[in-house]
Amino acid sequence: MQSNQILLDEAALPPHLRSKLPAFQTERFEIVPLNPAQARELAEGLLQDEPLAEYVTWMQDKSLDGARREALLLEMQCAAGTTLAWGIVERESATYIGALLARPTIEGLDLEVLCASALWHQGVADETAEPVADWLEEHCEVEMMTPS
Repeated sequence: MQSNQILLDEAALPPHLRSKLPAFQTERFEIVPLNPAQARELAEGLLQDEPLAEYVTWMQDKSLDGARREALLLEMQCAAGTTLAWGIVERESATYIGALLARPTIEGLDLEVLCASALWHQGVADETAEPVADWLEEHCEVEMMTPS
């Protein structure tokens, strides 16, 4: 999992970003916008991956019930327009293997990649975050920051 910080001048996501999210394609993956219910379903499955759940700092309860609660919260955040969500589909297998979440923080807009632990260290985060971060940068007043 990897997080990239993108600074955004506004506290909430601009309305034009909440309604029409684009899809992206990379060499190995399709990155598709998710509606709130799809975001919940995908997050619930991903957060049941124990190594991933251990790595996710905002997930306090690492149990199955905790995964369900966090997924429901994500669905509500997406429905409210405070979180943007994309699914990561591996082209070769046509399988969802992760998600990208963009949400405002005190410091700006956080772009987080959640990826099934079986695919860690294979460049998924870098390959999938780049086009989404570029799009966010183009459509918002943002400044890219890399983790120090």
